[in-house]
Amino acid sequence: MISVKKVDNRPLNFLERIYLPEIVRGLLVTSRHFFVNLFNPKGMPTVQYPEQKLPLPHAAKERTRHRLKLRADGTPKCVACFMCQTACPAYCIRIEAAEYPDNPVEKSPAVFDIDLSRCVMCGMCVEACPEDAIAMDTLEIPGGALSRAQLKLTKEDLLMTLPGDPSDKGAANRLANEHMKSRGEA
Repeated sequence: MISVKKVDNRPLNFLERIYLPEIVRGLLVTSRHFFVNLFNPKGMPTVQYPEQKLPLPHAAKERTRHRLKLRADGTPKCVACFMCQTACPAYCIRIEAAEYPDNPVEKSPAVFDIDLSRCVMCGMCVEACPEDAIAMDTLEIPGGALSRAQLKLTKEDLLMTLPGDPSDKGAANRLANEHMKSRGEA
């Protein structure tokens, strides 16, 4: 059953029409906060950011600046499959593929750029990566920069942040391990 709510549509009186009492109340609240904070700055929740940093909450630790993980042999885990580039809603990832000279089975990224000025820090690239090659766990929050060039991360920048978890789960190593298991060598 539909219920009906009666609304009081009485005409506004003179003080309600000019909003003067509400403007004065708002100014009093603002000036009270101003003078309390002026004479008691210790009570303000302000952090002097570059010098003083607060610990990140758990949810913020899950999505910080990007990094590329490395394998045990020091090569990037990324196989240039373009899944992260495809999944990115902001189109801020650019990859160019190349082949390893000694391993024609697997590709590697010749160029892997992330433009942080466009990135929305959604984590879709991490979720889309089938090789677990990209992570957002550096605990660095990308902040302001003095130029646009500082907001562009190259492959070298992404590899320098953390050493990564040594892993042998890359596609070429998996294929070699499966081949060895099928022959009974492992």
